[in-house]
Amino acid sequence: MPDRHPPFWVTLIIVIVALPLLALPLLLNMVAPQAGAVRALIWIYPFYMLLSAWLAYKAWAGKPDVTWILITVMLLSTAAIFLLAHNSDFL
Repeated sequence: MPDRHPPFWVTLIIVIVALPLLALPLLLNMVAPQAGAVRALIWIYPFYMLLSAWLAYKAWAGKPDVTWILITVMLLSTAAIFLLAHNSDFL
């Protein structure tokens, strides 16, 4: 099977969905000081997003459905991490 790259618009969607990883300093500032486990999850979040974006890009060649699933999971995990950071003082 030839190496098939995703179209530009799919690459653009992947990049836009991965952009919230640049909000790491904001996320760390939102976390309550006593929430060590939440802080650890937030430190893992950028690595997860980079890995998911790379896998979504690579999956397009063989299984475009997997790309869309990964993009959806990236959006859901971004919402979850922001909610977790915002509500960390209640944990």
